[in-house]
Amino acid sequence: MNVKILLDGEIAVVSLSGRIEIEKTHAFKNACLQNFTDKKVVFCMKNISFVGSSGIQNFFGVLNDLNSNKKLNAKIAGLTPDFQRLFSFSGCNALEVHESIEGALQSF
Repeated sequence: MNVKILLDGEIAVVSLSGRIEIEKTHAFKNACLQNFTDKKVVFCMKNISFVGSSGIQNFFGVLNDLNSNKKLNAKIAGLTPDFQRLFSFSGCNALEVHESIEGALQSF
């Protein structure tokens, strides 16, 4: 997975691309805690390639846990239809999903 970070005022826009690998979920969580604790973050996922339901469910779970424990104030933008379908079954109630980065930014 590749990551690009853009700051938009007090909000970090994290654009993800490539494959999400379930083995790297723990490292991703630690990186989020080190870099985005108590910050507003939009994770743009429009360039993520399909990884299978277990990898993406784990990823959604990490973001949901960080949000529900008030470690991050995160939103997701740009989910493909396949990922939207998987997200709808994830039970990640602490995460908001927006169609676009602009919509996510305005929701803060």
